[in-house]
Amino acid sequence: MLALRAEPSDSAASRALWDEYMADVASRLPGFVPTETIFATPEAFTGPGTAWRVGYLDGRAVCCGGLRPLAEDGVVEIKRMFVSESARGHGIGRQLLAALERLASESGFTTVRLFTTEVLVEARALYASSGYRVVGTVSDGDRTDFWLEKPLPARSRAPGPGLYNARSTEGA
Repeated sequence: MLALRAEPSDSAASRALWDEYMADVASRLPGFVPTETIFATPEAFTGPGTAWRVGYLDGRAVCCGGLRPLAEDGVVEIKRMFVSESARGHGIGRQLLAALERLASESGFTTVRLFTTEVLVEARALYASSGYRVVGTVSDGDRTDFWLEKPLPARSRAPGPGLYNARSTEGA
């Protein structure tokens, strides 16, 4: 069973998953250079209203993802969501996405947004089947990127600090 844990976004497991993520993107987009604008930095998940989760299956880190609030009131962004190739096809991405959405909703966010690209077909299928809709497109040479968005159930608690520091074993 997947165990999601709050841990630093620059932990050894997070860095290993990041390296695998970048290798996957590079194999699908030769010549692509990742930027902070697209992926953020580990520091983006250390402030108020942020969260970072690493998922473990049989003691092995297999997925990760984070939340960071945007300047728009009530809007949070999912960043660096990734599932290791060896864990794909088992619902791990769906579990991680649901957990991040739940964290956002429980923290008072009303909208979740994310950025993805056309070559990440598995991720785009997951997001579409989870209720995300395209709210913007960005053409970058031969590639098209997408801003996706989903409304979340409103909660009474306002967004604030504490997501990152909360220890969690969701799904454990």
